[in-house]
Parts: sequence; structure tokens; C-alpha cells
Amino acid sequence: MLGASGSTLQTMINWGIMLFLFMFILPKLYFYQIFSKLEMSARKLEALSAKAQRGLLKETEKFTRSKKGAKAILKSFIDFFLIPPVSLDPFGIMKKMEHMIDQAEDRFKDVATQIAPKANSEQMMNVDMGLQASTMLHQLAKMVRHFVEMAKKFKNLQIAMIIQMQMPILEKIAESQYDGMETFLKGMAIGDAAGPLTIASMLDKEGKEIAPDVMAVTEKKWGRNITFMKAKGPGGRLGKLGLAVERACKGKKIAKIITIDAAQKLEGEKTGSVAEGIGVAMGGPGVQKSRIEEVAVRLRIPLDAVAIKMSPFQAIKPMSIKVVNAIDKAVERLRMRVKAAPKGSNIVVIGVGNTCGIPNTNKNLKSVINVIKREARRKKEEEKKKQKKGFFKKAKKGDYDDDDSPNGGPSNLGMFMSFMYSRIRH
Repeated sequence: MLGASGSTLQTMINWGIMLFLFMFILPKLYFYQIFSKLEMSARKLEALSAKAQRGLLKETEKFTRSKKGAKAILKSFIDFFLIPPVSLDPFGIMKKMEHMIDQAEDRFKDVATQIAPKANSEQMMNVDMGLQASTMLHQLAKMVRHFVEMAKKFKNLQIAMIIQMQMPILEKIAESQYDGMETFLKGMAIGDAAGPLTIASMLDKEGKEIAPDVMAVTEKKWGRNITFMKAKGPGGRLGKLGLAVERACKGKKIAKIITIDAAQKLEGEKTGSVAEGIGVAMGGPGVQKSRIEEVAVRLRIPLDAVAIKMSPFQAIKPMSIKVVNAIDKAVERLRMRVKAAPKGSNIVVIGVGNTCGIPNTNKNLKSVINVIKREARRKKEEEKKKQKKGFFKKAKKGDYDDDDSPNGGPSNLGMFMSFMYSRIRH
């Protein structure tokens, strides 16, 4: 009886110890394990952000007067943010948004001029886009650091788990932003340049600047009078395409407006597949898109769209060979949509997207495409090596310091990051 009682007591003690471990010790161990991983991820993003800033300064040092001066300018500007306008009353929200975006664009151009005063106009626009990508990466690192510190401060396991689940996507975004920044500074094409490349492949002459940073030329093609538009290249520009469409449609009877743009593919879809639809194929804050839609509704103009599919990460990275090979398919889809309009009619065709690395005509286009393909092959080889080693190397002391790494919580990050990503792409 005594042996049985002792055995029962031992069993109860064992269960009590296990219950104590499950209730108090294991959650703490799990908590510390998550935070050690999150801290490592935050440090890696901060190191990559600092590396991006150093890369930006290195690539622009040949255009600057003072390395220290350029570093000071970048350091003071890198925390730039955009405060969205009041949208509770939607009337006039697009005009407010356009005003804010125009001001932000002017600020970026002004800082790019201060960092690289010796650069020409095309190089300056590439520096502008590189600065935007670097700022986006900096804000992303700040956002991750903010939530990691907040979860630590309040010992909140739920926040930590949410961030941990999102980290693979956030790291992929950071990788894309870094690759995009390098591509802009080299003056090469990103995936989002598919629309401008499609237009450039069909043009023999330069055309005129119909709106800020937008080139337009009217040609007789496929039995119709087509006004082709794209952002002015080869510098990194987006152009005010909505304003350009308003001016092109003024005083004319337009049979159709067709937009060609990169579009997000679903997982399982092939990169470079081409689809067509109805509407304005244009991302971003929606200001220029809204202008085109208003013109189309007022004048009863049909809206057609041709989309070249790719992932959102591929849109900001160097253009892939599959996207280059899809240009002929996009031209064929465009021809079909044009021929659906009456012969002799007027049609507006717009190549939407960032035109970095893309010329305004098909002159020397083969050499440009060869450069794109060569860069795509190089990046593919790099990515294979990164898959073996991991893109984010282990952060070491010296990779970043307190002066270079972002600190503090985000300010209006949701609006700002949406704006920045759309500014680079659309």
C-alpha cells in the first residue's frame, strides 16, 4: 500500500512539473526563440538598408562635388514621409492627392540634384528612382524594427508571431527593392518597363513631349491613325500620362484608348503570359488613371487593356528574358484590338510603366534588348548562388551602425510605402 501511495504521489509530482513547464517555462522559451529570430531579421534588413544607402552614394560619387556633403544630404532626407490628404469627403480627393504627389516628386528631384549635381538629365532621373528605392527599403527596415521593439516592450507573442509569418515576404520585398535600386542606378530596365518597351519597339521617330515627361507620336499603322505614348526615356520616368491623354483627345474623335502595362500574375501563372481586358491598365495612387477614365467617360471612348504578367517582385527587379520575349505577343494583341476599331479612326495607345533603360524609338533597340538579356542572365546566376547561401548574409558588427541604421517607429508608413512602391512602378 505504501509503495502504491508513493508511486501515485510521484506520478502527481511528475504531472505537476510537466504542467508547470507547459504553462510557464515553454511559452517563455518559445517567446525568446521567436524574438531571437525576429531580432536577426530586423538586423539583416537594417544592414541591407545601410548597404543600399552606401551603394547609392558609391554609384553617384562621380556626379557629386563632395562625398561627405552627399552623405549628409541623404542621411537628412532618408526619413522622408508623405501625409495623405483627408478622404472622409471624397469630393476633390484626386486633386488633393495629385498636389501631394507632385510635391513629393519635386522633393525627390531636388535631393537627387543635390546628391548628383554633375549628372545629366537622364542620369538624374535614374538617381531619383534609385533614391526612391533606397528610401522605400529604409522605411521597410524601420517598420520591421518598430513592430519587433513593440512586441518586446509589451511581451506580446501574437504580434511577434504575425511578424514572423510575414518575414519571408518582407525579405523578398527588400531583396527586390535592393535589386531595383541597383538597376535604376545602372540605367537598365526593370520588369515594369514592359509597356514602354512595347511602344518603343513600334516607333521609328522620336515624337514630341505632349505632357511633362511624356513623349507622343502619331503614325498611320494597321489602317488607323494611332497616337503612341510613353514616358520619356531612357531615364527613369513615369510621366503624366493622364494629362497627355486629355491633351491628345482634345478636339478629336477618338475611337479607342488602349493601355499596355505590366500586371501582377497569380501564383501558377507563367511570367510573360499576355492577357487582354477592359479598363485602364495602370497601378499607383490612381491620379493619372482617374484622368484617363474621366476623359473616356465624358467622351464615351472605349477602354481596352493589354497586360504582360509578372510577379510584383519581378516588376521592380531587372527585366527577365521571359518578359522581353512577351513583347511580340503584346504587339500582336494590340494589333487585334486596333483592328477592332473602324478603319481610318483615331486611337490612343499608351505604354504604362517606368521607362528606365528604354529608348523612345526602335533605333538601337536590339542592343538595348541584348543588354537586358545579359543582365537578366547575370541576375539569374546570382539568384542561384543566393538560393544556396541565402540572399541575406549574416549581419555582422560593422555592417551598419547607429548612425546608418534606421531607428524609431514608422510615420504614416502605410500611405508612404504604397506611394513609394507605386511611384517606382507607376
